[in-house]
Amino acid sequence: MAPPTPLQISYTDPDGNFWDLSDTSLENGYICSGIGGIEGLPVSMQSIPLLDGTARSDLYLAQPGAIVIAIYVSRPASGDENDYYNLLDQLVRAFYNRRSGLPAPGSLTIQRPDGTSRQISTYTTSGLNTPEVGIDNGTVYSFTLMTLDPFWYDLLSNDLTFSNPGGSPGILPLLPIALGSSSIFGTNVIYNNGGSDSYPEWLIVGPGTPTLSNLTTGRAWALSSAITTGHVISVKTKPGYQQCVDTTTGLNIWDQLVISSPRDLWPLIPGPNSISISMAGSTVATKVVMSWRNRWLRA
Repeated sequence: MAPPTPLQISYTDPDGNFWDLSDTSLENGYICSGIGGIEGLPVSMQSIPLLDGTARSDLYLAQPGAIVIAIYVSRPASGDENDYYNLLDQLVRAFYNRRSGLPAPGSLTIQRPDGTSRQISTYTTSGLNTPEVGIDNGTVYSFTLMTLDPFWYDLLSNDLTFSNPGGSPGILPLLPIALGSSSIFGTNVIYNNGGSDSYPEWLIVGPGTPTLSNLTTGRAWALSSAITTGHVISVKTKPGYQQCVDTTTGLNIWDQLVISSPRDLWPLIPGPNSISISMAGSTVATKVVMSWRNRWLRA
């Protein structure tokens, strides 16, 4: 049996600087010497007690978590003691998550043996003051990184474009035209290959009045007003970050989201999702772009 391939760990600080934490040569003077908290997801459950002495689950949700990472720091390849202290300055700033007076996350990236990578946003909540320095020009920082969003994300997004294949323009009062995706050859089955629900972002180019349905889950949302020709509507569906904006004018059109359950901005569940996209009043200029990143329960 072949020996296991070590995970490749890197960090991008709030300034955009890349830190390779798996360089065993210590050319840059630092390396991750230990990490924990990347193998699962913290959850919280609430239950309701019943008269027979049992309980019924009422709520089961993922919760913010914490990753503990140890970073060994030594003199870099230059061997200059001043470079070592400069490195300590840079490292502490990299893991200090405040810029321009506001919280500014870093991102931790884990590359698996198959070459795929998953990323998570982090804030350092302890460890900036852990080491003792000045003895042998080598020290270990033990950082605790808070993950407000505990899910891991693929680095690359999945992007699909749906367009009107032509023919009847679908101008009202004709029925809406279902858009087909050239990327998936006219079918509307979307596969979420991640381990959790993923929340797509939509760009809708007018004209037309869109209705977007996930037939697998029975959920849907729509706009109450037609999109003008050439206007682009951006809809974000992730809870806590949801929005509906006309990017052409900059106007917030959140109040135009309608359906039987208002603003039911559905996710893609893991596995196949049967998607229906229709646009009343669409033409060959109409286009819908769907983008999402797979979410995972662990690195």
